[in-house]
Amino acid sequence: MRKTLAQAKTSTLPQSVGLAACDPRFLTLLNEAQERLAFMGKWWGTYKRLRICVTAGCITWPQEVLTVEAIKTCQVGTPIRNEWFEFQDDVRAPATSDCGEESRQLLDRGIVYQYRDFTALSTVRLYPALASDVGKRILLQGNDANGNPIRTLDSVSGEWVTGEYVTLASPFAESTSEFDVPALTGAQKPLTNGQITVTSVAVTDAVETQIAIWGPSVLNPEYRRNYLTYWPRVCRDGDLCEDAGDGCTTADTSCTNSVVEAIVRLKCIPVVVDSDWLFIENIEALKHMMRAIQKEDANLMQESEQYRQMAIRALRNELEAMSPKERTTINVPAYGTASPRRIFAGFI
Repeated sequence: MRKTLAQAKTSTLPQSVGLAACDPRFLTLLNEAQERLAFMGKWWGTYKRLRICVTAGCITWPQEVLTVEAIKTCQVGTPIRNEWFEFQDDVRAPATSDCGEESRQLLDRGIVYQYRDFTALSTVRLYPALASDVGKRILLQGNDANGNPIRTLDSVSGEWVTGEYVTLASPFAESTSEFDVPALTGAQKPLTNGQITVTSVAVTDAVETQIAIWGPSVLNPEYRRNYLTYWPRVCRDGDLCEDAGDGCTTADTSCTNSVVEAIVRLKCIPVVVDSDWLFIENIEALKHMMRAIQKEDANLMQESEQYRQMAIRALRNELEAMSPKERTTINVPAYGTASPRRIFAGFI
């Protein structure tokens, strides 16, 4: 069952760790426990199924996506490659062209800080959703027209910083610096009450384009990016790939290309206010992990490890109940990752 921060505060968690629910240290400890547990396994509630409309081979995933675990295009499972796959010895890297004879593959393209790149040298505008965020500052980082990192003198601290601080204003605030293509190289924002919509304004023709939306509790915005080779199009010659839904979700008639489905691992977003959903929903696991961190900080490593194992066991029990291991599908390619055409070439 999904639980909120308010439910965590009224549970036995505060009593177990010896901290009042209103103590700021309780929230810090809870968020650290969630983050640590999130990296220890694919627990129930830490992954989900997505359906997205593909309009180009380059896919920038929603901000809450940590990584793509599985993907299918045109109802067919698609291999996922990490960043090292294209750099193997004596192996030709997959083609990144729009079409070709090779099968589709999803290639890792790392982390970016906006879901749509600049089309030209641009300034950046920040639109706060709520007036209560006016006056807060966001640091934007990138390169200038010459490809050099932008450096500015911060009027508040009196120090030179990499990037430019932009103070939120209504209806928007705009950077004085002009950022070169393709994108920002980083961004730092404080906790906000509402989301921040980010747009680029081309210096040449003043065309404004939305490039990112940063959530309230996101401090260091980033997006995961992949490239889908030989990406499908609707009714393409020899490649009919119309969206038929998934049995529960109807077809996306607004998508002009193709809909692909994926199972993604989610990013642990810290909880801030009482109505925020916990990322790790298992109170027992959180209790043990929070105690493990406290023991670790006290240099009691053996006790810390015992609590850590208890936390993992609680999450495994929950996962077994919600997704029994008997249902797990394991697929082992009989001939490795090479295509059958390359394996059997020359055989009679």
